[in-house]
Amino acid sequence: MPESPDIVLHQFAFSHYNEKVRWALDWKGLASTRNSLLPGFHSRTTGRVAQGATQTPTLSYDGEGITGSSDIVRFLDERHPEPPLYPTAPEQRAEVEQWVTWLDDEVGPAVRLALFHELFEDLDYAGKVFTTDRSGWKAGVYRKMMPRLVPMLRQRMSIDDATAADARETVGHALERLDKASQATGYLVGDTFTVADLTAACLCMPLYFPDEVKFEMPKQPSAVLDGWLARWRGAPGEPYVRSMWARHR
Repeated sequence: MPESPDIVLHQFAFSHYNEKVRWALDWKGLASTRNSLLPGFHSRTTGRVAQGATQTPTLSYDGEGITGSSDIVRFLDERHPEPPLYPTAPEQRAEVEQWVTWLDDEVGPAVRLALFHELFEDLDYAGKVFTTDRSGWKAGVYRKMMPRLVPMLRQRMSIDDATAADARETVGHALERLDKASQATGYLVGDTFTVADLTAACLCMPLYFPDEVKFEMPKQPSAVLDGWLARWRGAPGEPYVRSMWARHR
C-alpha cells in the first residue's frame, strides 16, 4: 500500500473558497492538517508554501505548493481520481469547467462582498468570524484591530452600498440559474455529483450556513447575521444548495 501523502491546507476557516478544498479532501478520503491563518497576515505563510502565493487556500502536498481552490481541487482529482469529481466525457468535463469558472469569477466574489458589507456593521462579531479556529493572544489582538482593519478592507475590496447592491443582485440571479439548471436531475451537469455542484454548494454556503458545515460560527447572537440569513431564506436555488450539502457532505 502506498504511503499517504503529507498534506497541509493553509486556510481561512470561514472562507467559502477554502471550503471547496476541505470538501474535496474529505471526498477523496485524504487526511490533512489544517493551518488556519489570519486575514491580512497570511501571505507570509502562503508565499513560503507556494512561491509568490498571496491567497488562501494554499496546499502543501508532499512539499509541493499549489494555490487557488480550483487548481487545488483539479490537482487532487488528478492524483486521486476515485471517487471522481470531474466527468470523463469531454463534453461534460467542458461544461463542468464552464460552471466552475462562472461560479469562481462571478458568484463567489459577489457572495463575499455582499456578506462583508453587512458583517462589517458588527465589528465584534466580524472579528470572531475572522478568527474562527484561532485562539490565544494573537486572535485577541486581531479582534481589537478590527476598527482599523475594516476601513482598509472596504477600500481594498471596493465595498460600499452601491457595490453591495450590485452583488446582491448578482447572487439573486445566480440562485435562479442554479435552480433552473438543477431541475432535471438535481445536479448541474449530468445526473451525478461533480465539482460544479461542489463549487456551487461551497460558494453559496454563506447564504445559508447549512447544518453540515464543519466549522462553528461564533455562538453569540448577531442581528446582522440573522438579517443576512433571512434575506436569502426561500430564494430560488436554496433547495438545490441545501440538497448538495445534505446528500454529499
